[in-house]
Amino acid sequence: MQASCAWAAGADEFLDMSLEELVDYRITSMSRKEQRVADMAAAAYVISAQDIHRSGAQSIPEALRLVPGLNVAQISRSRWAVSSRGFNDRFSSKLLVQVDGRSVYSPLFSGVLWESQYTVMEDIERIEVIRGPGAALWGTNAMNGVINIVTRSAAASQGSMVSAVLGTGALASASMTHGGELAQGGHFKVFGKTSRMDGSPVRATGEPGNDSATQQRLGLKIEPRLDSGKLNIKAEVHQDQSHDVWVTPALLAYSDQGTPFVRESFLSSKGQGMALQARYLWKDDQGADNALQASVDQDRSTYAGLWGSGTGTGANKPLGEAPRVLSMGGRKTDIDLDFQQRRVGDVHDFIWGLNLRHTSDNLMLPSAPYLLLDGRSKRLNYSAFVHDEITLAPERLKLILGSKFEKDGLTGFNIQPNVRMLYTPAQQEAYWGALSRSARSLRRTESLGTVDISAQDANGVIPSIPPHLITAVTTLSPLADAPLKAEEAISLEAGWRKQFSNFLSMDVALFVTDYKHLRGGRALPNPVSAAGVQQALACLAAYGPGLCYFTLDAHNANVEKARAYGGEVALEWHPQAWWKLQTAYSHLRVKGVHTDDFLGQAQVQAFENSAPKHQFSLNNNFSLPHQFNLDVRLRYNSETGHFTLTSSGLTRLPSYTGLDMRLAWKMDRHTELSVQGRNLLKHRHSEFINIFPVSRAHDVQRSALVQAVTRF
Repeated sequence: MQASCAWAAGADEFLDMSLEELVDYRITSMSRKEQRVADMAAAAYVISAQDIHRSGAQSIPEALRLVPGLNVAQISRSRWAVSSRGFNDRFSSKLLVQVDGRSVYSPLFSGVLWESQYTVMEDIERIEVIRGPGAALWGTNAMNGVINIVTRSAAASQGSMVSAVLGTGALASASMTHGGELAQGGHFKVFGKTSRMDGSPVRATGEPGNDSATQQRLGLKIEPRLDSGKLNIKAEVHQDQSHDVWVTPALLAYSDQGTPFVRESFLSSKGQGMALQARYLWKDDQGADNALQASVDQDRSTYAGLWGSGTGTGANKPLGEAPRVLSMGGRKTDIDLDFQQRRVGDVHDFIWGLNLRHTSDNLMLPSAPYLLLDGRSKRLNYSAFVHDEITLAPERLKLILGSKFEKDGLTGFNIQPNVRMLYTPAQQEAYWGALSRSARSLRRTESLGTVDISAQDANGVIPSIPPHLITAVTTLSPLADAPLKAEEAISLEAGWRKQFSNFLSMDVALFVTDYKHLRGGRALPNPVSAAGVQQALACLAAYGPGLCYFTLDAHNANVEKARAYGGEVALEWHPQAWWKLQTAYSHLRVKGVHTDDFLGQAQVQAFENSAPKHQFSLNNNFSLPHQFNLDVRLRYNSETGHFTLTSSGLTRLPSYTGLDMRLAWKMDRHTELSVQGRNLLKHRHSEFINIFPVSRAHDVQRSALVQAVTRF
């Protein structure tokens, strides 16, 4: 059964399917070939089109809440933090995300801009999720997981679909797809989506925040009929506008009233981009399966607001210069070419491939020294991989060997091997284990930039200086001639799957991962320059208090270490043909190596606390009489900790329990109406405080929405 069959089936049919059918999804994320989830030597999970539909998810991160063990947190109205097995952040740097096999991982930020991935949800066929390393096949940055969003083919999208959503917080969204036949044979599909939303509550006050957003996307997919092979071409354009508030260090004279040495900057952001992708599949004369994919991806983001920490020098001026209204941001272009070939024998199922990726970016930076970086950069990455699935005992024991060999434009040559075993003592049971090495390349702002990361009263550094006169600014800079190293991880995993009957199954995964060369910072041995202090004192004598500062020097470093361990367990039960129950629990611990260095200590604490240690979910799907469906989802996340510039140490966000409910009525074969309530247990709660960049904290509020979907 293909995954698309779940969408074609009605709700009653879906709930009446056996679990043997439901786990027969064939996905490609783990082994670059179609393979049943039940046969994978990895912690794999598939969100089907029907799962997305019944969850009422309006964005990909909302749908990803369905995955056991995945760390998903809402930062503000349109911004999310998504990671696998810890290290959560807005730009989670250890998770590779693809749409139809095209990477949307931005090397500019070393992460994914989820607010730009507003795909038409009704057009998603499935979302494949691998928790754990996938670097042996997908390369650098697939350190802790791989997500592949697969949209429906043009052939499976014939006819038209229109969806409209209205909700609290001035949420309004409309999306459409239309598919037809090409005159020369084959199929096409056009799709589009537009949405807008107001701000969410500010955590500190509960007042409406400055995080409203609008988004638009338009695309085309073409699948011409060919005599030899299959070809699909996809083109997309998108744009978005949003607002945000970034919290930046500031000299005392330019800081906000009531929050010395910190200033909130109100920003307006604009993003736009395009992507063109083509994929050709064919079988050669020797029977090998070949795939060639090429893509061009271009994005541009601009942030306009009050920039600068107040630092700066100039002739006959005080050391502190006032921040100015400026724009910053950047644009990047990725050109990617990927080839793979698969040969299947009696014992060996062998896949090999080559990849070439060219990245160019141009950062538009303010002249103030809040962030200094060489604006233009071009990098070439090239790689090869091998993957061999060896049958040691037919239908019982398999050994999987593979590695990625990659030359990264920033960090050099990386080898990322893995070995896996799959033992299936019976058709309904499987045990698996894996040992992997993976790497994560650095973002340019981590490796080559200079940034003012904090400001404080100089009195706290040099007690002889009276308070409230001079600011001490901590600046993070690269060391001259320091080599750039990729982050590294060694992961050990094991798992067990058991289908007890057509109505009950369980999936368990355990893991431990050791990380080294994690990116962080270190204070210099003598961070306070005597000359800098004397210059600040001279400035104080000439211009008075508030405008003068000296610098505490620190440097980027690849020296942090950590260990993450834990596990995930998921249970699926069909008590009745009309009732499906899914429950999951995950445990995660991240322990870093603590140091006496205040920057290193802060980074380690961020590693340890950014994702919840305990997560629990309970999802019930009911197919009721008279074409009604009821879906009830309960989720629990334990507390997390985050750094801010307005408090010393971690800011703890308490645990929360969320309850979402959706009631849908299928009026006829073509039209469905639904009403949803989200976060029903509490008026508002906090899920995440971002630290790169440091953003004003917002809450997630109780909300309701109605949706109408019709197909014709």
